[in-house]
Amino acid sequence: MSDRPRELTREGELYPSPARDLDYWPEAPPEPGHARRIADGLLWLRMPLPMELNHINLWLLEGDDGCTVIDTGLAADVCREAWVSLEQVALAGRPLERVFVTHDHPDHMGLAAWLAGRHAAEVWMSQWSHASSAEYLRTGPDVVGERLLGFVRSHGMEIKPDGDPPLRGDHRTWFGGSPPLSHAPMDGEQLTLGGAQWQVIETGGHCRGHLCLYDAERRILISGDQVLPSISPNVSVLASAPDADPLRAFLESLTRLEACEPGTLVLPSHGRPFRALHRRIADLRAHHFEQLEQLRQFCSEPRAAYETLPVMFGRVLRGFHRILALGEALAHLHYLASEGQVTRSVGSDGIVRFAR
Repeated sequence: MSDRPRELTREGELYPSPARDLDYWPEAPPEPGHARRIADGLLWLRMPLPMELNHINLWLLEGDDGCTVIDTGLAADVCREAWVSLEQVALAGRPLERVFVTHDHPDHMGLAAWLAGRHAAEVWMSQWSHASSAEYLRTGPDVVGERLLGFVRSHGMEIKPDGDPPLRGDHRTWFGGSPPLSHAPMDGEQLTLGGAQWQVIETGGHCRGHLCLYDAERRILISGDQVLPSISPNVSVLASAPDADPLRAFLESLTRLEACEPGTLVLPSHGRPFRALHRRIADLRAHHFEQLEQLRQFCSEPRAAYETLPVMFGRVLRGFHRILALGEALAHLHYLASEGQVTRSVGSDGIVRFAR
């Protein structure tokens, strides 16, 4: 088999869009517990998720003495069951040497500790992701809930104790604990994984310490959540970092990824593999700049971030989607404020407002 990935066709998976004009992988995704070969030493795995975003793609790099998996799935029974099957089908008796975590969200690292213990595998992730996830898991749900409640109220969203979205529950449920860290890859580091050379590219905006992997020889980018084919990853201001400017970090990271060669095959965490990375980056950049201009126009008078959600999303949002949307609106408002296009002030009611 050639080292080059197979050719792609123009076909979307979930949300086809002629405007994106991406060259999608022609074959259907693998069923949970099964694998599909992308290139020599590189397998596509798909893990089911018990949520609205119903899957995550994992990538298995086959080495001479063992394998490396990129990301893990949630600490949930449906993911563990898929892994039991993958051990027979994809690993086929070979050791799992290494778990490489792109970032510290639970669908990406939830089973890292479980896999490390089950296979005596090393866990590799950025120092920031490991430290921040460990701190998050040490924090009790009451503290997390109170911090989040104060944050959303300061931006105009009122939540009743038992209202929508709910703030109760243990945020640690989908994490299987904090795994031991064997190595913290750094931006620019060259790694030999699965018989190929991969460059680490650290990106930001969606999550600080997010790591992509790029095989320049075969023009393959494992993009994590940083570049997805049919949606923009969530770029949000978080209650734990209420003054951050994540949209600036995201846009700067897109510029860095444009250094990848034309024709690069993108292996995203959600959706189908595709080519036309530069076209997709241009789409994402244009989308966010359009939202920035809409918000700038809307802030002709002082506006709380919660008031801007209809402008940003054009529909009624329910459940936890409201909190994600609030964080994303704030990311855009903070960017405008850092550019001097809006001012930020706190009223006597304690609510933060932005005005042109």
